Amino acid sequence: IQTAPPVETFQLVDPQHPLLHQQLEEFDFANAPVNPNDFASTLVETCKKYKGLGLSANQCGYEHRVFVMGTGDNYVAFFNPEITWVSEDKSKMEEGCLSFLDLFLMVERPNTIKVYYQDFNGEERTQRYSGISARCFQHELDHMNGIVYTDKVKPLALQQGLKKRNKLIRKIRIK
Repeated sequence: IQTAPPVETFQLVDPQHPLLHQQLEEFDFANAPVNPNDFASTLVETCKKYKGLGLSANQCGYEHRVFVMGTGDNYVAFFNPEITWVSEDKSKMEEGCLSFLDLFLMVERPNTIKVYYQDFNGEERTQRYSGISARCFQHELDHMNGIVYTDKVKPLALQQGLKKRNKLIRKIRIK
């Protein structure tokens, strides 16, 4: 019986890693630092491994301006993404992050966005997202701009979220 080769994945960086707080430079397709398709595929596999909805390159220690998002077998890679329009209507919703395991915080974001990005071939694309897709896109784009979701909440809310997480971790260790 033949077995499939192990799927390559990246390691996630520590939540204090300086790359998480740094604005990433544009990905240059004319002078690509990595094969865009291979890199995006590895990001997708890493995102799936950790059961995330999205993952930015800097969360894995890379300075490439790219993130992936999706579920199941339906992931998209976004190179050099931008938000070109946001709706005025916003909502608060609980968000988590693969860089901050088990920390869930209420974050307010626009409900609908229009975006521009390049796919892994460098082709320009535009898209409109709403709901969880819009939220995920904004969360991952924040990563590439050096913003983590803990920056978007008041200190007391962060403190309460950390307390809740620590309680959950203690509960799990007891079992």
